[in-house]
Amino acid sequence: MKAFRRLLLPALLTVSTAISCAEEYTINVDLTFDTKYVFRGMQLADDVFHPSVELAQGDFYAGIWAAQPIENRGAPEEWTDEVDFYVGQGWALGEKTSLDIGAAHYYFPTGKDSTEPFIGVTREIRSAAASLYLYRDLDSDVTTSEGSARYSLPLSGKTSLDLGAHFGLIDGDKFGKYLYYGADVVVPIKLKENAIFSFGVHYDDSDEGSPTPGSHFHGSTSITIGF
Repeated sequence: MKAFRRLLLPALLTVSTAISCAEEYTINVDLTFDTKYVFRGMQLADDVFHPSVELAQGDFYAGIWAAQPIENRGAPEEWTDEVDFYVGQGWALGEKTSLDIGAAHYYFPTGKDSTEPFIGVTREIRSAAASLYLYRDLDSDVTTSEGSARYSLPLSGKTSLDLGAHFGLIDGDKFGKYLYYGADVVVPIKLKENAIFSFGVHYDDSDEGSPTPGSHFHGSTSITIGF
Protein backbone atom coordinates (compact mmCIF):
# COMPACT_ATOMS: atom_id res chain seq x y z
CA MET A 1 0.00 0.00 0.00
CA LYS A 2 2.96 2.34 0.44
CA ALA A 3 3.65 1.95 -3.28
CA PHE A 4 0.02 2.74 -3.96
CA ARG A 5 0.27 5.90 -1.86
CA ARG A 6 3.36 7.05 -3.73
CA LEU A 7 1.50 6.60 -7.01
CA LEU A 8 -1.82 8.04 -5.88
CA LEU A 9 -0.74 11.61 -5.14
CA PRO A 10 1.08 12.12 -8.47
CA ALA A 11 -1.89 10.58 -10.25
CA LEU A 12 -4.29 12.88 -8.42
CA LEU A 13 -2.16 15.91 -9.27
CA THR A 14 -2.02 14.82 -12.91
CA VAL A 15 -5.79 14.44 -13.01
CA SER A 16 -6.22 17.81 -11.31
CA THR A 17 -3.95 19.46 -13.88
CA ALA A 18 -5.87 17.84 -16.70
CA ILE A 19 -9.17 19.05 -15.28
CA SER A 20 -7.77 22.54 -14.77
CA CYS A 21 -6.77 22.66 -18.44
CA ALA A 22 -10.18 21.50 -19.62
CA GLU A 23 -13.42 23.40 -20.01
CA GLU A 24 -16.42 23.32 -17.69
CA TYR A 25 -14.61 22.23 -14.53
CA THR A 26 -15.27 23.30 -10.97
CA ILE A 27 -13.04 23.65 -7.91
CA ASN A 28 -14.51 23.80 -4.40
CA VAL A 29 -12.45 24.72 -1.34
CA ASP A 30 -14.01 24.00 2.05
CA LEU A 31 -12.76 25.05 5.50
CA THR A 32 -14.63 23.39 8.37
CA PHE A 33 -14.20 23.46 12.14
CA ASP A 34 -15.93 20.76 14.20
CA THR A 35 -15.96 20.26 17.96
CA LYS A 36 -15.53 16.50 17.37
CA TYR A 37 -14.42 14.25 14.53
CA VAL A 38 -16.65 11.16 14.53
CA PHE A 39 -16.23 8.57 11.79
CA ARG A 40 -18.73 5.72 11.57
CA GLY A 41 -19.63 6.00 15.23
CA MET A 42 -16.05 6.27 16.50
CA GLN A 43 -14.60 9.51 17.86
CA LEU A 44 -11.19 10.25 16.32
CA ALA A 45 -10.54 13.81 17.55
CA ASP A 46 -11.66 16.83 19.60
CA ASP A 47 -11.81 20.38 18.19
CA VAL A 48 -10.64 19.52 14.68
CA PHE A 49 -9.97 21.54 11.53
CA HIS A 50 -11.09 19.98 8.21
CA PRO A 51 -9.62 21.65 5.09
CA SER A 52 -10.49 20.13 1.72
CA VAL A 53 -10.36 20.81 -2.01
CA GLU A 54 -12.33 19.01 -4.72
CA LEU A 55 -12.05 19.26 -8.48
CA ALA A 56 -14.81 18.03 -10.79
CA GLN A 57 -15.64 17.89 -14.45
CA GLY A 58 -18.99 16.51 -15.42
CA ASP A 59 -19.60 13.42 -13.31
CA PHE A 60 -15.91 12.86 -12.49
CA TYR A 61 -14.45 14.19 -9.24
CA ALA A 62 -11.19 14.02 -7.27
CA GLY A 63 -10.28 15.58 -3.96
CA ILE A 64 -8.16 15.82 -0.84
CA TRP A 65 -9.68 16.05 2.66
CA ALA A 66 -7.87 16.32 5.99
CA ALA A 67 -8.48 16.13 9.73
CA GLN A 68 -6.13 18.20 11.86
CA PRO A 69 -6.86 17.98 15.62
CA ILE A 70 -6.28 21.21 17.52
CA GLU A 71 -6.40 19.76 21.05
CA ASN A 72 -5.37 16.56 22.89
CA ARG A 73 -2.66 15.55 20.45
CA GLY A 74 -0.71 14.09 23.35
CA ALA A 75 -1.52 11.49 26.00
CA PRO A 76 -3.98 10.07 26.82
CA GLU A 77 -6.06 10.63 23.66
CA GLU A 78 -3.18 10.90 21.16
CA TRP A 79 -5.36 12.40 18.41
CA THR A 80 -3.42 12.42 15.14
CA ASP A 81 -3.62 13.96 11.68
CA GLU A 82 -5.36 12.27 8.77
CA VAL A 83 -5.26 13.02 5.03
CA ASP A 84 -7.68 11.35 2.61
CA PHE A 85 -7.32 11.20 -1.17
CA TYR A 86 -10.35 10.18 -3.21
CA VAL A 87 -11.54 9.84 -6.80
CA GLY A 88 -14.91 8.87 -8.21
CA GLN A 89 -17.15 8.74 -11.25
CA GLY A 90 -20.91 9.07 -11.43
CA TRP A 91 -23.39 7.78 -13.99
CA ALA A 92 -27.05 8.61 -14.50
CA LEU A 93 -29.23 5.48 -14.32
CA GLY A 94 -32.40 7.43 -14.96
CA GLU A 95 -33.92 10.84 -14.49
CA LYS A 96 -33.61 10.70 -10.69
CA THR A 97 -31.22 7.81 -10.00
CA SER A 98 -27.42 7.83 -10.18
CA LEU A 99 -24.54 5.40 -9.66
CA ASP A 100 -21.27 6.39 -7.97
CA ILE A 101 -18.06 4.32 -8.07
CA GLY A 102 -14.72 5.36 -6.61
CA ALA A 103 -11.99 4.79 -4.07
CA ALA A 104 -10.47 6.57 -1.07
CA HIS A 105 -6.98 6.27 0.40
CA TYR A 106 -6.63 7.12 4.10
CA TYR A 107 -3.16 8.36 5.02
CA PHE A 108 -2.07 8.65 8.66
CA PRO A 109 1.41 10.16 9.16
CA THR A 110 1.89 8.23 12.42
CA GLY A 111 -0.31 5.21 11.70
CA LYS A 112 -1.29 2.56 9.19
CA ASP A 113 -2.69 3.62 5.82
CA SER A 114 -5.66 1.96 4.16
CA THR A 115 -7.43 1.94 0.80
CA GLU A 116 -11.20 1.63 0.41
CA PRO A 117 -13.09 1.22 -2.88
CA PHE A 118 -16.81 2.08 -2.79
CA ILE A 119 -19.98 1.87 -4.85
CA GLY A 120 -23.26 3.64 -4.21
CA VAL A 121 -26.70 4.41 -5.61
CA THR A 122 -28.63 7.64 -4.96
CA ARG A 123 -32.31 8.27 -5.65
CA GLU A 124 -33.80 11.77 -5.64
CA ILE A 125 -37.31 12.14 -4.24
CA ARG A 126 -38.53 15.75 -4.53
CA SER A 127 -36.26 17.75 -2.22
CA ALA A 128 -34.83 14.63 -0.59
CA ALA A 129 -32.08 12.25 -1.65
CA ALA A 130 -31.70 8.67 -0.41
CA SER A 131 -28.40 6.81 -0.82
CA LEU A 132 -27.06 3.32 -0.22
CA TYR A 133 -23.28 2.72 -0.27
CA LEU A 134 -21.00 -0.27 0.10
CA TYR A 135 -17.33 0.15 1.17
CA ARG A 136 -14.54 -2.42 1.45
CA ASP A 137 -11.30 -1.57 3.28
CA LEU A 138 -8.65 -3.66 1.55
CA ASP A 139 -6.07 -3.29 4.33
CA SER A 140 -8.22 -3.75 7.43
CA ASP A 141 -10.56 -6.34 5.87
CA VAL A 142 -13.61 -4.32 6.90
CA THR A 143 -16.88 -4.09 4.94
CA THR A 144 -19.21 -1.15 5.60
CA SER A 145 -22.80 -0.79 4.39
CA GLU A 146 -24.34 2.65 4.87
CA GLY A 147 -27.70 4.18 4.08
CA SER A 148 -28.49 7.87 4.32
CA ALA A 149 -31.21 10.40 3.55
CA ARG A 150 -31.03 14.16 3.04
CA TYR A 151 -33.83 16.71 2.90
CA SER A 152 -33.49 20.43 2.17
CA LEU A 153 -36.19 22.84 3.32
CA PRO A 154 -35.85 26.30 1.71
CA LEU A 155 -36.14 29.14 4.23
CA SER A 156 -35.42 32.06 1.90
CA GLY A 157 -33.53 32.85 -1.27
CA LYS A 158 -30.21 32.66 0.57
CA THR A 159 -30.63 29.93 3.16
CA SER A 160 -32.26 26.59 3.86
CA LEU A 161 -32.61 23.98 6.59
CA ASP A 162 -30.77 20.82 5.59
CA LEU A 163 -31.72 17.68 7.51
CA GLY A 164 -29.82 14.41 7.29
CA ALA A 165 -29.79 10.95 8.83
CA HIS A 166 -27.55 7.93 8.33
CA PHE A 167 -27.08 4.41 9.60
CA GLY A 168 -24.50 1.78 8.84
CA LEU A 169 -23.22 -1.70 9.59
CA ILE A 170 -19.51 -2.40 9.95
CA ASP A 171 -18.37 -6.00 9.56
CA GLY A 172 -14.71 -6.49 10.47
CA ASP A 173 -12.92 -9.80 10.05
CA LYS A 174 -10.92 -9.12 13.23
CA PHE A 175 -13.41 -7.42 15.61
CA GLY A 176 -16.85 -8.46 14.41
CA LYS A 177 -19.88 -6.32 13.64
CA TYR A 178 -21.44 -3.15 15.04
CA LEU A 179 -24.10 -0.66 14.03
CA TYR A 180 -23.69 3.10 13.92
CA TYR A 181 -26.15 5.90 13.20
CA GLY A 182 -26.53 9.65 13.38
CA ALA A 183 -28.36 12.81 12.37
CA ASP A 184 -27.41 16.28 11.15
CA VAL A 185 -29.08 19.69 11.09
CA VAL A 186 -27.21 22.23 8.95
CA VAL A 187 -28.09 25.79 7.92
CA PRO A 188 -26.19 27.00 4.83
CA ILE A 189 -26.20 30.74 4.11
CA LYS A 190 -25.31 31.99 0.65
CA LEU A 191 -22.89 34.90 1.04
CA LYS A 192 -22.11 35.40 -2.63
CA GLU A 193 -22.68 33.54 -5.87
CA ASN A 194 -19.69 31.30 -5.13
CA ALA A 195 -19.44 31.40 -1.31
CA ILE A 196 -21.53 29.62 1.34
CA PHE A 197 -21.23 29.82 5.13
CA SER A 198 -22.77 26.96 7.12
CA PHE A 199 -23.30 26.03 10.74
CA GLY A 200 -24.76 22.85 12.11
CA VAL A 201 -25.33 20.44 14.97
CA HIS A 202 -24.69 16.71 14.76
CA TYR A 203 -25.45 13.54 16.67
CA ASP A 204 -23.56 10.23 16.32
CA ASP A 205 -23.99 6.98 18.18
CA SER A 206 -23.38 3.24 17.90
CA ASP A 207 -24.47 0.06 19.61
CA GLU A 208 -22.52 -1.39 22.51
CA GLY A 209 -19.33 -3.38 22.15
CA SER A 210 -15.67 -2.77 21.44
CA PRO A 211 -14.35 -0.71 19.74
CA THR A 212 -17.40 1.55 19.55
CA PRO A 213 -17.76 4.54 21.93
CA GLY A 214 -20.78 6.26 23.41
CA SER A 215 -23.00 8.91 21.86
CA HIS A 216 -21.63 12.21 20.59
CA PHE A 217 -23.16 15.66 20.18
CA HIS A 218 -21.01 18.17 18.31
CA GLY A 219 -21.24 21.40 16.34
CA SER A 220 -19.60 22.68 13.18
CA THR A 221 -19.05 25.81 11.12
CA SER A 222 -17.72 25.98 7.59
CA ILE A 223 -17.17 28.17 4.58
CA THR A 224 -17.17 26.81 1.03
CA ILE A 225 -15.83 28.76 -1.93
CA GLY A 226 -16.27 27.67 -5.54
CA PHE A 227 -14.19 28.61 -8.55
